[in-house]
Amino acid sequence: MSRKRPADFYEVQSRQWKKSLFVFAALILFYFFAIGLISLALLATFGLLAAGPQLLSGSFLLKLLVGVLAAAVIIALIHFYDARKFGAQYILKRLEARNPDLSDRYHKQFANTVEEMRIASGLPQVNSYVIPFFAVNSMAVLEADGTPAVAVTEGLLAECTRDELQAVAAHELAHVTRGDAFYVTLVCSLANFLEKIMEAMEPEDTPPEDRAASGRAGAPPLLVYLALAFSSAVMRLLSMLLSREREILADAAAAEISRNPAALARALYKAHLKNCFVGDFTLTYSPLFIIAPKLSGDSDGFFSRLFNSHPPLMSRIRLLARMAGLEPAKIIEQVFEGRKTREEAKGVLFSFEETQGAAPSVQAITENPALEGNKVWLIQDRAGKWKGPFDLDELALLPFFGPLRIVKNVQEDVKAQAREFPQIRDRIRSPEKKKPVDLSKQNRCPRC
Repeated sequence: MSRKRPADFYEVQSRQWKKSLFVFAALILFYFFAIGLISLALLATFGLLAAGPQLLSGSFLLKLLVGVLAAAVIIALIHFYDARKFGAQYILKRLEARNPDLSDRYHKQFANTVEEMRIASGLPQVNSYVIPFFAVNSMAVLEADGTPAVAVTEGLLAECTRDELQAVAAHELAHVTRGDAFYVTLVCSLANFLEKIMEAMEPEDTPPEDRAASGRAGAPPLLVYLALAFSSAVMRLLSMLLSREREILADAAAAEISRNPAALARALYKAHLKNCFVGDFTLTYSPLFIIAPKLSGDSDGFFSRLFNSHPPLMSRIRLLARMAGLEPAKIIEQVFEGRKTREEAKGVLFSFEETQGAAPSVQAITENPALEGNKVWLIQDRAGKWKGPFDLDELALLPFFGPLRIVKNVQEDVKAQAREFPQIRDRIRSPEKKKPVDLSKQNRCPRC
């Protein structure tokens, strides 16, 4: 008996388009009931008082039913089109995802790894993006033109070795080849439409007297806002109810592509140890990520199985360890051994001027308490204008601050991305520990 040929990328996408028709039908049904209930409420409140019981006649109710259905179809069509056309773009923009900077060796390694896994997966083209967060996480989306995209955080690039990065890329591309990326991107993008409306209705971030002067002091209509909040909750529930088995199947497919299930298990455990919470990104989009971006721990209880978008992390590590012929404890041991090796390999590199005594010594800097807390930092805002000066704590707490923002140390007249300054990296990576800044690195050239 001949073996069935596996479906290629285009066949999988065609099947997912057919599957998405069920999502469109569910949207029509949802809006039909929502608009119908609102219409009946308005009719019961105002219609009967104005026109009397004749509004309950069969002909009028039939016209009302047809009108509600037509409105539901139009709104669902707009909602579906917005999710399909602009969903992935909106998600990547909100995450501030950018193409890899090939002058950065970590970014270049990531781009090369994605290309290697693309060839191994048999995909025609894959875009790669880097998310400027120190959390350890990754995601796969399908862009509007049908091109798959893999995005990883800066934290994952910093924490994972090359073989672990290959396994993560293979996992995300497995979602693409299996068709998960298309469907999950579509379902999660349904919340974009409602979020945009809610954001537009919220009052501006300006003083009350300024809003009153501009004529925008009023709050959004309460019933409309509640209806949108309820709709957003329904969309979140829909995204949470996606099959959790897709992650286990993608893990298995990644092990087949990369031939290294232990590397993927180590990457997952590093995400668990470090932090997988990506900013303030809403949990509606959790199914997109390799690890659910949440601050709470894992649970395998009834409600966890019902509402969580991912299976328990240790269950996934146990299955991957079994594929590699290892015990889960061995995977954990390898992770901690790797961390210990990295800590032992750390060192301080001094510039040529420092070694020749032309610059202040580390000891002189450390013994000068006046340098601590100095406001010597400027930062470019989103419009490209310089703001400041700030000290490190004030800089890290700015709402538009990020590791890719251009920062300037006015004392040393050094300008670079924030991630290139060691003292800024130390401040960002351990905000909970409230560690004092290492004065041996204070005001040092970022490339030294």
